[in-house]
Amino acid sequence: MMERRARIVTGLTLFAYAACHFLGHATGVFGVAAMEVVGRGILLAPWRTPLGRGVLLVFVLVHAGLGLRALVRRPHLRMPAIEAWQLALGLAIPFLLVGHVVKVRVGATAFDLADTYHRVLSSIWATATLGQHFLLLGLVWAHGCIGLHQWLSRHEWYRRRRDLFLAGAIALPFSAALGVMNAGWDVADAALRDPAAATPLGPPAELAALAEWAWRIQIGYGAAIGLALLFWLWRSGLQSRSTAVRVTYPDGRVVVAPRGFSVLETSRWAGIPHASSCGGRGRCSTCRIRIAAGEANAPEILPAERETLDRVKAPPHVRLACQLRPSADIEVVPLVPVASAERAAHEGESREMLVTAMFLDLRESTRFAAGRLPFDALYVVERYVRLVTAAIEANGGVVTGVAGDGVMSLFGVGGVGPVAGARGALRAVGAVWDAIDALSSDLAGELDRPLRFGAGLHASHCAVRSIPLLGQPSLQFLGDAGNVASRLEAATKAQKCVSIISEAVFELAETPIPEGLAREELAVRGLDDHVAARLLRERGEADFGEFAPLTESTTV
Repeated sequence: MMERRARIVTGLTLFAYAACHFLGHATGVFGVAAMEVVGRGILLAPWRTPLGRGVLLVFVLVHAGLGLRALVRRPHLRMPAIEAWQLALGLAIPFLLVGHVVKVRVGATAFDLADTYHRVLSSIWATATLGQHFLLLGLVWAHGCIGLHQWLSRHEWYRRRRDLFLAGAIALPFSAALGVMNAGWDVADAALRDPAAATPLGPPAELAALAEWAWRIQIGYGAAIGLALLFWLWRSGLQSRSTAVRVTYPDGRVVVAPRGFSVLETSRWAGIPHASSCGGRGRCSTCRIRIAAGEANAPEILPAERETLDRVKAPPHVRLACQLRPSADIEVVPLVPVASAERAAHEGESREMLVTAMFLDLRESTRFAAGRLPFDALYVVERYVRLVTAAIEANGGVVTGVAGDGVMSLFGVGGVGPVAGARGALRAVGAVWDAIDALSSDLAGELDRPLRFGAGLHASHCAVRSIPLLGQPSLQFLGDAGNVASRLEAATKAQKCVSIISEAVFELAETPIPEGLAREELAVRGLDDHVAARLLRERGEADFGEFAPLTESTTV
């Protein structure tokens, strides 16, 4: 826990410094004078104090050391792509950063060289290292953004506004690059017009000494990475021979795996089918196991695993296979069966997503079918299903299930993004309403009254998975969104309205709730808290107007 906190604190501090640095660079669009006054004189002023420089030096060393430690401690190099990128970027940054720091900061301290933007930009243009500096900017910013994303992704407020963070993450380095280019051209142009006014870079002997120091530090850092990798290889080989863990399964199969493997990793390593819906992140309980023997060799349950086990009311001796890394021999019994390895491979892994569910149902369908031939009633229902399906799909939704005249649909999947999905669901209410009104007009001669329907909408996190049914992929989801949406639809009868939309949908859509919509706090079976929702009784209330433009669709 202390190591994790140290990584977060040092990482956030260094990210804040990088952001100040980038903002200072961005002021270069107004000229190099603006960079000196605003960037160096204001934004970077706190970091230029003895305290600021000391904190930066210590935090850089600690953060880099933790990166090497993370590499050395890994039991294997199998990791998600985003983690691999973050680790690779973190290891590559010092190679480029050392040269810049030595020339600017060490040069100012050791040889009293000016650390102004004039001198730095003159040096970049004189040595033709602009591409190298832009590469350094990109690597630092990408590494920081990945770390910040992983830290904030567990917060719902961040997931709902991730597109805004993404826009800022793209705009800031782009603005910094423009500022450096513009200010650099100013400095280079001034030097060409008046060579006597050019900023001196420093005595050649001192510049050569700085370059030599930077080269030696880079060599030392590269050697440290090499030693870390050699130590990892030595330790991995040693563990595989002397500290392997034996994991016994119910069929008597025994798998010998290196210490540090989780039970789920051990199962996959040995090709043993093992259920897992969330990809081994501890966000589901499908990989759970019962410890039949060797419980003393199971490490203590961490808070994240405890939270998941408490949600499913797991009995004693039950653990999550993805989180359990036994220190010695252990016997386990997987509790969620997998029919076959082929089935698990075809189904793929579930994704936790922030989605909006809509449930529709025809009113008085029993009375409607009474007195009609079965095929006549089926004809009307079939047209109804086709029309509402077309309206849902036209607004970015996916129909996930049809039971009689009940239609369940999902918005925010397929790369649409949660915000755009919620907005599509709101638009779909009016589109479905128009489609059913149009069907009532077409069948006016056969109906004694227009068709009526009820609709419920709710947004929440759900586990979404594509499951093959009858040879075709079928999108299925599980979570509060579908359950609450169907309960809200049922409540439309008691509330004497056509549609009930939870306020969570409006919040996710990032749009104000229209004035005049009645508000109710509804009790929903299965939830401890009431659901704040808005009631729609007239067709005009389903026109939500234009939404603010989205910067970019996101998925969660």
